[in-house]
Amino acid sequence: MTEGQIYHRKQSRQPNDVATARAQIASQELWGGPARNIFQSHIPKVKAYLEKLPQDQNGIKTTTGIEFYTEVEPDRNTKPGGVLYWSGEREGVRTEDEYAKIKVKIAYCNQFDSVYIADD
Repeated sequence: MTEGQIYHRKQSRQPNDVATARAQIASQELWGGPARNIFQSHIPKVKAYLEKLPQDQNGIKTTTGIEFYTEVEPDRNTKPGGVLYWSGEREGVRTEDEYAKIKVKIAYCNQFDSVYIADD
């Protein structure tokens, strides 16, 4: 996979998120389920934001999460600068086990005791 645009996603509040992050690093896929908040939906979606994780003026990450590259374009109805989604059965997106899944190259993850930084 060539490196496409870099994105990030914040660590969720789910209790198994560390195990999920490790599995996603191993598979080099990101997964997303249906929204369970005020915008509830039955459609599974991978959720992320454009650019790297937020950092302070000293370059220290201020948010816990994953940075990744993907060549898969976000859904057409999402706007750059806001939340981006990947959903539906289309090229680069598949639905399996009630999750939308996309192929990625995970570059960085600080969701568990040791920070994961991809080898170049």
